[in-house]
Amino acid sequence: MLYRRLSTIRSIDERHLKTSSKRNFFCHSHCNETSIQVTPKIDSTNVTDLNKSSKTIIETIVSNVKTVVSKQKKQRAINVYKSIKADWTFNATAAEEFRRLLENKCKTSEMCLTSQDSVKINDTLKYTADNDSILMTSSILDRFPKESPYKWNSFKKCSIVGSSGILLRSKCGKEIDSADFIIRFNLAKTQNFTDDVGSKTSLITCNPTVIETKYYRLAENMTEKFRQDIVTEYGNTTLFTQAFNQLHCTPTAFRAQDVLQSAHVNVVFPHPSYRSLITEFWNDYGIKSTFPSSGLTIMTSFLSFCQEVHMFGFWPFQVNKHQKPLPFHYYEPKHIPRPSRLEGRVHNMPSEFNLFKDLHNKGIIRLHVDKC
Repeated sequence: MLYRRLSTIRSIDERHLKTSSKRNFFCHSHCNETSIQVTPKIDSTNVTDLNKSSKTIIETIVSNVKTVVSKQKKQRAINVYKSIKADWTFNATAAEEFRRLLENKCKTSEMCLTSQDSVKINDTLKYTADNDSILMTSSILDRFPKESPYKWNSFKKCSIVGSSGILLRSKCGKEIDSADFIIRFNLAKTQNFTDDVGSKTSLITCNPTVIETKYYRLAENMTEKFRQDIVTEYGNTTLFTQAFNQLHCTPTAFRAQDVLQSAHVNVVFPHPSYRSLITEFWNDYGIKSTFPSSGLTIMTSFLSFCQEVHMFGFWPFQVNKHQKPLPFHYYEPKHIPRPSRLEGRVHNMPSEFNLFKDLHNKGIIRLHVDKC
């Protein structure tokens, strides 16, 4: 609609300019010298005024459309907030049934992480996001734990901490840190935000592309900075990174493992087949996407290892329930407009957030969207 309006304005502008040009030619042919001297000045002024007028009209239309879209998004945020059950209680029976269903379909205990239980020498692992594959050798196999470190664990409570700006001034830090296992994403900062996001980290995810960009593929002059950043921010943690998402990820992920070994930080790699299993599982539940997001992947995994899963900082809107602007990430210094999480191309964020909301309303997980 906006494109058609702009096209109409441009065509009107062009017709006006063509008429103006014809009038100039007529004047040049039939007017006296004085008229010829004056007319170009007047015509130039008219054209300038016309361009200013058209620009003003276009800017007004664009502004109006943005205002309407912004109001719609704000209203949508309010409606979604109202649909999230306030008086939440844990439904142990529903959670256990859902956990069994997930385990049966996705085999999380065995397939969540790449381990020596899940792959053997001479196996070929197909990458998740491209057509390449990698042959398992003894040296590669030595990088994996003998079995998933969480296979026999049953944590009473887990905190899965997203990075939405909704965490600012939430005072959820103590509640987040009260869990037995705490997960964060993509090297999200905790220092200077501990009141709102806590300080403990059991597992931190990081996409290899973040390491490639921020730490220059872990060139020699960046290895110490990477090591110190991880240890200073997260302490004795485990790094979860996608070594087998695409071919270029593997050397970066393996390099990160080598660098962090001296700091006694474990590095684990999700099994590429597991992502396919959970994609297929959630597709059957209506979440049609190329890949599940990290948040959905982790939530799916740790439903098998945690009695209670509590999710903080998952909010796809850039306004809160009071229609106040939120930064995209809580650790950003100010509100920086970005495409809404509801407009993701790879992940189906609207369906994913609706899933979190529905699981919350059924008492299977707890979705925290208020102050603690």
